[in-house]
Amino acid sequence: MKRVTLLLCAAIFTSSIAFSQQKSTKKSKTTAKKVEAPAAVKSAFEQNAQYAGTTDAAWVKTSGGNWIASFSRDSVKTAVEYNAEGAWVATRSEYLNGAVPETVLGTLKNKYPSAVVKEGWKIERADVASYYKVSIEENGAAKTVLMNDAGTIVD
Repeated sequence: MKRVTLLLCAAIFTSSIAFSQQKSTKKSKTTAKKVEAPAAVKSAFEQNAQYAGTTDAAWVKTSGGNWIASFSRDSVKTAVEYNAEGAWVATRSEYLNGAVPETVLGTLKNKYPSAVVKEGWKIERADVASYYKVSIEENGAAKTVLMNDAGTIVD
């Protein structure tokens, strides 16, 4: 009986050791490789007066072969997209903390007086007129409003 009890204790002890081993939680830092856009794309970006003086642009290549330059300026996060030949495709500007332009804010306050601006983006594309997409919260309900450059709400 002592032998069975001893074998049982040994089995429990070894299995508890085996199951109690933890995987290493140490995470290695992975830094993204700095990617350089082709000369035609960088040249098109640098020649655009709107982005003149931008030195902190981070480039990423999309799965479709386009190139996106991301940077921040004056609390606006911007992503500019070009095709591989350097032709402009789109620009998306995110206004942080709901700091949308006054024309947009004025229209929102007139139409939705009790609304709180949560997020705002300006979207410019080669095939569509530029517009603003603003997320607001009015009386506890979330809503997305689209506006043109003049601040007119588009349905």
